[in-house]
Amino acid sequence: MLASLLEASGYHASSVLINSARKIDPDIPSPSQFDHVFTMVPLSKEEVWMDSTTEVAPFRLLSAVLRDKQALIIPQNGAAHLEQTPANPPMVNRQVSDLDGKVNEFGKLNAHVKYELRGDTELYLRMLFRHVPRNKWNEWVKQMNSFSGINGEVSDLNVSDPAQTHEPFQIDYKIEVGNYLDWSKKKSDLVLPLSQINLADADEDDTDPIKIGSPIEYSYHLRLEFPAKYTESSPLPFAMKRDYAHYDASYKVEGNVFTASRLLVTNVNELPPARASDYLAFRRAVLSDATQHLSIDSSAAGSPILSADLKGDELYDAAKASFDRGNYQAAADLFKRVVAADPKHKTAWMDLGRSYMLLRQTDEAIAAFKKQAELNPYDEYAYGALGWAYTTARKYDDAAAAFNKSIEIDPLSQYAHSALGSMYAEAHQYDKAAPELEKAVSLKSDDAALQISLGDAYLNLGQDDKALKAFDRATEISATPEVWNNIAYQLSLKKAHLDRAQQYAESAVTAISNSLRNLSLDQLSDRDLGMVSALDADWDTLGWVYFARGDLAKAQKYVDAAWTLGEHGEVGDHLAEIYEKLGQKDQAIRTYAMSLSGLRPALETKGRLAALVGGDANATKAVEQHRADVQSLRTIHLGKVAPAAGTAEFFVIVTSSGGHGQVAAAKFISGEEKLKPLTDNLRSAKIDFAFPDDTPTKILRRGTLSCSKDSHECDFVMMIPEDVHSVD
Repeated sequence: MLASLLEASGYHASSVLINSARKIDPDIPSPSQFDHVFTMVPLSKEEVWMDSTTEVAPFRLLSAVLRDKQALIIPQNGAAHLEQTPANPPMVNRQVSDLDGKVNEFGKLNAHVKYELRGDTELYLRMLFRHVPRNKWNEWVKQMNSFSGINGEVSDLNVSDPAQTHEPFQIDYKIEVGNYLDWSKKKSDLVLPLSQINLADADEDDTDPIKIGSPIEYSYHLRLEFPAKYTESSPLPFAMKRDYAHYDASYKVEGNVFTASRLLVTNVNELPPARASDYLAFRRAVLSDATQHLSIDSSAAGSPILSADLKGDELYDAAKASFDRGNYQAAADLFKRVVAADPKHKTAWMDLGRSYMLLRQTDEAIAAFKKQAELNPYDEYAYGALGWAYTTARKYDDAAAAFNKSIEIDPLSQYAHSALGSMYAEAHQYDKAAPELEKAVSLKSDDAALQISLGDAYLNLGQDDKALKAFDRATEISATPEVWNNIAYQLSLKKAHLDRAQQYAESAVTAISNSLRNLSLDQLSDRDLGMVSALDADWDTLGWVYFARGDLAKAQKYVDAAWTLGEHGEVGDHLAEIYEKLGQKDQAIRTYAMSLSGLRPALETKGRLAALVGGDANATKAVEQHRADVQSLRTIHLGKVAPAAGTAEFFVIVTSSGGHGQVAAAKFISGEEKLKPLTDNLRSAKIDFAFPDDTPTKILRRGTLSCSKDSHECDFVMMIPEDVHSVD
């Protein structure tokens, strides 16, 4: 159609054939080399290239994948020939970003965001907004923000008409980020929001020219206002100039307002390979500035607290922000204020109960969930949560009543059926567990965890064929270390199909160990926290498979490492059973006693300990005698090294050195700044921990360093991995 319109206007258009993914081979004349066609109009002094297939490209703009490539030109009259497409867009690639925001007392950011774009990014966004339905635009912009590292609700969105290509493309919206700043911390480091600078990488050993890309002009402006109680320390200003590019970053704090400006301009497409070192040095410097933080300090205001006048939605938002950041104690305290001010709040009792559950305050959680159910007797989620709390407290009859109430409200609740089935399985009532889990699987057949739970029930009912079928279905759905481990564990408990159990368990341990090998304190994520707990579970499972096979030496190594790492009561029970089998009665007694102070002890442990020490009374004494031993498992004594008294939190990475644990890296997180120099002492510390095998891996631990004013002794007490909820 474009060619016809041009012809009607007196312009003779040529067709252009090109490959959008790779360069064509001039020596192989074949139509299969081409995957895209567009238009070129030869004029007397220039050529006008146009691609109408995008529908929204500004005049003469070709997408980056079509530029600076050989293409086959087929004129209406004349011979076809090869020609190079333009290397640059007809306009400067320009992006202007402007963010004006305000952070309130509890860390919520409200900001007005504006973008103005020309060039390649403009074309990309025009195409996206052209094809995304208008009612999905808010959600798409929200997702775009999340890719830039900021998650929040988008409102008042205004976007240029994608088809109006004669003007720059503009996006304008407001964003609300509920937990942008953790108000409960005295000190925080913030990455500047929605600032992303990219420069092409290069290889110093490459003999080809360095492809920088079409010239760009990137401009970023930020204004953030903070409450008066905060003190802001701006990043260092920075400027660098080369003949091919320049970069300028300025930062300023005036009162409680922080402003930032960043400008990156490039003016060439490529550099000769001899300039690689120069270019890479420039790139490193620019990207280093992009990672600089804005430091926020509220120490002068005393302990971080929220105003007593904070009420309503703002108070609730503060509580939610604390919960989302993993600060469950602060969240619980704030949710208590919410329900005290508004006892009929629609969701706060549920949120309070969830906070209590994660603090392991089960009785308080039960009371909160009951309040939620009283407010709305038809809230199936409240009864589901109540069943969860009762199950955790091992009040199985009460849990069954709560789950059944949830099912009465919503007979097709997959969660209620699966939770009820899992609760029955935990109580060893497998005849009741299987029917509930079958219903849950019927409602959600593609859930690997449900298939494993159902397989476990079948296995304990002696229905091995059905169990293995369920396990196989789980691996079809999700062939992951977690699935392998959970299947292996169920098989090990029944001492059934141990070859398969060992294969799955070994695969899980290997996969998680290899993943943790790349652990770095400079790039921690929530996924890293979860993998440490996964390794703990995987070691225990593999050890228990070895126990089922009668290999007590290997069983002890793996289960001992798992118990020391995670302090789960069930794992401690396993280790004590191994000691008992080895004839090491004293070690068995000590470990049974410690496991009863661990996380969620096994139901059978108290009876096993009583059998060894001569009754329940002696068992209780043994538990008290060894209660302090549990914390000693995760304590490192640094000696008299304190430069000052106080406490501070650190992350450490533990690696194997000659089979024993050693701290290989340490990072200060928060606390007394005067203790920060002890990072070096932690890095060289020995730890009483034995890795179970020679597989290279790393273990991430978070802990509190406490130093005495009088003795100058310092101890580093590591947290249980399951209690670590945040990487900052």
